[in-house]
Amino acid sequence: MFGLLLGVTVACGTASGDTRAPAIPTFAPPTTKAAGTDAAAEAGKLPTDCERVLTANDLGALFALPLDTVSVRSIRGVPQPAVDRTERIGCTYTRTGPGAPPLMELNISRYTDEAAAANQWRINSDAQRAGSESRDVPIGAAKGVFVERPGEAVLLVAYGVDNLTFVLPSTAATDRPAADVLVDLALRVIPQVRATMPA
Repeated sequence: MFGLLLGVTVACGTASGDTRAPAIPTFAPPTTKAAGTDAAAEAGKLPTDCERVLTANDLGALFALPLDTVSVRSIRGVPQPAVDRTERIGCTYTRTGPGAPPLMELNISRYTDEAAAANQWRINSDAQRAGSESRDVPIGAAKGVFVERPGEAVLLVAYGVDNLTFVLPSTAATDRPAADVLVDLALRVIPQVRATMPA
């Protein structure tokens, strides 16, 4: 796993033109249960509040924005038995102020087992790849596909019983390539999601 994470780190440094390797969090395989989780986590449920996955200020710091200038909206999804999805949460991060466009959207779906999650990830990844530039992006113990098209960049991640989709609109301009930003976000979010997985 260290080799894969190092590979992602080096790739990020090369793409941005900065050869310094940024510090990135690491995470264990999905079979490892994190300690200190609350009652909802012990029940194997996704958080109902996106702030527990990635706070608005943490995202703002990644975009070099002042404190308390980003807001987040959480939307709880419904199960979809046809694809073995048990729950879903959608997170929309936006600059504060009227009419501000989204900075990033995150959708997390949980499935009955890893096979169901992997199958839906393949279906979604194939659909996103169609007619767009894409490439595989290994992220530690997770699988990732990066897709770029006019207007937005998308990172689809499969990790254990969860699928995560990160959407970065082109209006959310940063001084780093979109792939670097999305991989950085995934490395921050995955440990939080892992802590809520069923034992």
